[in-house]
Parts: sequence; C-alpha cells; structure tokens
Amino acid sequence: MKYDSIALALFMMLVSLPNAVLAEDYELREANRHEEVRQHWADVNNPVPPGDYIIKIDDRTFSMTIPQGRTAASYHRKDIDTKYYREQIFSDRDQKALSLIGFRQKHQSGIWPLVRSYDETSIGAGVFLAEEWESKIDRTSEKASMWADYRTLESLVKMTKSSNYIYDAQGNRVGREDLPRDVVVINGRQWARQHYEKGDSARAVAGLPEETVDTYYTGLSADSYIKLGVRYPYIASRYPKDKERPEWVKQSSAFIAQALSSIKISPPAGSTEPDFLVVDESQNTPIEMLAP
Repeated sequence: MKYDSIALALFMMLVSLPNAVLAEDYELREANRHEEVRQHWADVNNPVPPGDYIIKIDDRTFSMTIPQGRTAASYHRKDIDTKYYREQIFSDRDQKALSLIGFRQKHQSGIWPLVRSYDETSIGAGVFLAEEWESKIDRTSEKASMWADYRTLESLVKMTKSSNYIYDAQGNRVGREDLPRDVVVINGRQWARQHYEKGDSARAVAGLPEETVDTYYTGLSADSYIKLGVRYPYIASRYPKDKERPEWVKQSSAFIAQALSSIKISPPAGSTEPDFLVVDESQNTPIEMLAP
C-alpha cells in the first residue's frame, strides 16, 4: 500500500509537470508577443527599418548599418550641433549625453518545451560632451590628473579603466577586479575597448545572468567622444567557433559583425589638423575578434 501511494504521487507529479512547463512557456510567449506588438506600433509611428544611417555631428558624420533581423530599433537624430546642446540643453546638467542609434535582436534559445528563453543582443551608440576645461588643464599643475583630451588614446584608455565585483561560490561579494581593456581598429579608426564577461558559477548562484558587454570609446574633439555599447547573451569561451554552435549564437555573432564592420566616422570637413585616432585600414582588428 505504501509503495502504491508513492507510485501515485510520482505519477501525479509527472502528469502536472508538462502543464507547469507549458504554463511557463505560455507566459514567455505572451510577453514576447506583447513586445512584438509594441514594436510594431513603434515602427508604424517612427519607422526605423534595417539599413544604412548617417548622422551629422558638427563637421563630421557617423555612419552605421542596422542589420536585417533586428527586432527593435530606435533612431534619434540626423544632425547634432554640440555647441547648441551645450549652451541651450545641457547648460545646467552634469550628464551631457545624446543618443545616436540603438537596436537589438531577440533570440529564442533552448529546446521546447523543456527550456525556452528570449535573450537578446543589443547595440547602441551615443555622443558624450565632456567639460571643455578638461583639455585646457596645465599638466604640470596639481590638477594634472583631471586632464583629458579625447583626441588622444591616452584619455580614451583612461576612461575605460574600471573594475567589477568578485563573488565567491555562495554568491557573496569578496572584492573587486580590473576589467580587461585594449585598443582595437574599426575601418581605420582606433577605439579603446573594455571587455566584461558575466558568466561564472558564483554569478549564477547570485541569480545574475550570463552575458558579455563590450564598450568602445573614440574621440570626436578635445571635449567630445562617442561611446558604443555591445551586449550579447553568451560567453564566447562556452561556444568556441571551431565547434558546432547553437543557431542563436551564430545569429548573435553575425548580427554584431555586420553592425561593427559598418561603422565609419568622417574626418572634420575642411580641417587640416591631423586626426591622431586614424590609422591605415591594414591595421583593422579582425572582425572575428570583435564578434566572438
């Protein structure tokens, strides 16, 4: 009799499991469907189709492609006069940032009905207006550490210096570590890059998601720069390219590659001053290193 009760309990649990899984899957699909509806009306009211976009920033242009397959996008401005924004819009603000372009691609991972999730790859860029006095600081003075001129790699690399928390196996914070950073070249232009992977077992214990975040910086003038963020829902070392990868990882990598390889920044119109961040395109960083 005792064993009959155990068998019955196990049977009931197995019968109810598909319903629980299907209910959870239904909620995920409903949430995804509602987001698709919202994006549909956003596309109707403010269409941002895939394609090439050019944004004028003072006497330069920034161009980038929104790849096919994007599931959401936002495109803010065609022309930016940084002097106008400094004097009229940001005169009393500490944060002086202007969105340029942003888009993402949603991925469905897992094997239905056992596992199903909707992760996404997102890419966004913005112009940041630094304080004009930073580049005028006397570097022999006591304020030398505050100096910044964003036409130089020195300032851009300094900007990427940051750290993040370290967690133990129980998910407790135990310290901080510096984040990796390097210099890459995209279409003949140097960018300082910060690379941040979130994916160790301790983060999983803490309930934090697995993802990689790459942040790129390049200068426009002494006191303005572009910041580009790329976020994707996997750690490259888990899905090496010399082995078979899930389809959604392939899609994410191709999406990033197409977007990053399209980025171009023109020299200032009519300027005879050298742009110290421009190098020969033979020095371009292989796109495989930028889109793992």
